[in-house]
Amino acid sequence: MLDVDDRRLLSILQTEGRISMVELARRANMSETTCLRRVRSLEAAGIITGYHADIARPATGFTVQAFIQVSLDQRIEAASDVFKTAIEAEPWVLECYSVAGTYDHLLKVVAPDNQALANFVLKRLATYESVRDFQTVFVLDTVKEERSLPLTADRW
Repeated sequence: MLDVDDRRLLSILQTEGRISMVELARRANMSETTCLRRVRSLEAAGIITGYHADIARPATGFTVQAFIQVSLDQRIEAASDVFKTAIEAEPWVLECYSVAGTYDHLLKVVAPDNQALANFVLKRLATYESVRDFQTVFVLDTVKEERSLPLTADRW
């Protein structure tokens, strides 16, 4: 279980992954040795799974973002496993979730433009044997995209 000091460290690290250990210790109000030990412990426990840079998607040429809801053909044995394996190999699919409801999966997809996304949907996704139906929802504007967990927020 995470204690208040672990949560403080994680809260700082998830927004400032390149912070020095000296500055992290200072901001977390603990010694550098304790800070380093705790961070290494959080890494070893798999709580900290990596460090990354946030990249401006449009600046890299991916100007289109969409969510695609996918229904699978349940008559096909292992349809979900076949679909998941195929999706893992698709570089434009950033995220894939198994969901409850009308659809079986929710994909977050990026593409350079609308035509490229249409090609992906019609020439790739629609050709998967396990896919029965899908619905694409284009993102017009990102209102909120938070990558940090609310570790120090009050619980409901």
